[in-house]
Amino acid sequence: MYLKSIALVTSFFYPTPGGVSRHIFELARAFSKMGLKVFIITLSTNTDDETIFDNKLKENGIEVIRLNIRGSPKRATFLYSVYTTLKHMIKRGIIDCVHFSNESGFVFYLNRVKLPSVTKVHGSWLYQNYQSYRNWLSRQDLKGKIALSLLYIDANSIYKVAYKLAPALIVIRREVKDILSTRFGISRGKLAVVPNGVNREIFNPRHNQLNYLYIKELGLNIDPDVKVILYVGDFSYLKGFHFLPLIIKKVLERYRNVVFLIAGAYSNEAYSKGVTLLKKYGILKVKNIKIMKFIPFEKMPVIYAIADIVILPYVDEITNVHKEAMAMGKPLVTFELRDISISLHRKIAMFVPRYNVDLFVKYIFDLLNNETLAQYVGRNAAKFSLKWSWDNVAKATLKILREQIY
Repeated sequence: MYLKSIALVTSFFYPTPGGVSRHIFELARAFSKMGLKVFIITLSTNTDDETIFDNKLKENGIEVIRLNIRGSPKRATFLYSVYTTLKHMIKRGIIDCVHFSNESGFVFYLNRVKLPSVTKVHGSWLYQNYQSYRNWLSRQDLKGKIALSLLYIDANSIYKVAYKLAPALIVIRREVKDILSTRFGISRGKLAVVPNGVNREIFNPRHNQLNYLYIKELGLNIDPDVKVILYVGDFSYLKGFHFLPLIIKKVLERYRNVVFLIAGAYSNEAYSKGVTLLKKYGILKVKNIKIMKFIPFEKMPVIYAIADIVILPYVDEITNVHKEAMAMGKPLVTFELRDISISLHRKIAMFVPRYNVDLFVKYIFDLLNNETLAQYVGRNAAKFSLKWSWDNVAKATLKILREQIY
């Protein structure tokens, strides 16, 4: 059987920002370039932005099907609507296979529908639903531990059942595979590690030549002779935002001719919390700090281009932001990543042992003091990033789906 069409199912999609939306968008484009008819089944946002975005995708052979879910419980209704929508499409013979995001295949799998399918376990699910849960639990008394455990079991049973019933699961890194196998009892045989890609058409070093024009375009009022240190993240614990005040203070104690550009809060609430934390440590009182709210995806190359150094003190593992910064040829300082060998330290990035802020700051100094090292790391990072391709992700996904046919 030759696969000619695919449905991508997700509760998160543009214009709602985030890593899941970006993943589905890039994967849909890759499938479309390979000649497949692509359908995206997702929730409606009931906005004009949604209509504009969907029309642009339709021009590229990608059809977005928006489900209008009203009332409560919204998630349960969405999961059932996904099942009925797919069942109707199968009956009409217009889809050959399905790619689910997280728990979106729950009702589909309960009804044992016979169609090649794969479920993508996004890294955000793991950390929000497992790692964060463990952190909360450790701070509770016995009564709190019991209450939180019951809540956790109830909230995650849908995910666990969906993952157990799925014929194949895709994860982006080994750590997620290990946790799903050891903690949730998922067979390792149906877990495939397929790293996310990076869009080289958008993220490439050519943008760096226009960095001064981009500074003017954004109205940042940064002197061209000043070094810019960029942090990109959602101002959360997982993205290491709590490390920033100490990192900034230590760097500014020694270097005044630098500017920290902080960008990426998804919401006004996250932005306010971030600003409050920086104020608490007296960080926002100095002129060396520029803080921005959420940056639209299409503007991200502009933000990276401005930076001389990118710092990512993330608590979680390798993310799209790591890959984008490297594809842009930026020298990167980050905590060690399990999926990249430590032997590549000072070659493609500056890798810091977890939570060692003093060493993190030292590596920033190394890059500030040694332009040759910074350029060397940036060039190597751009070359290394070539292996992360959305075309490769699409091919690996189709291989998994085809294995269910024969």
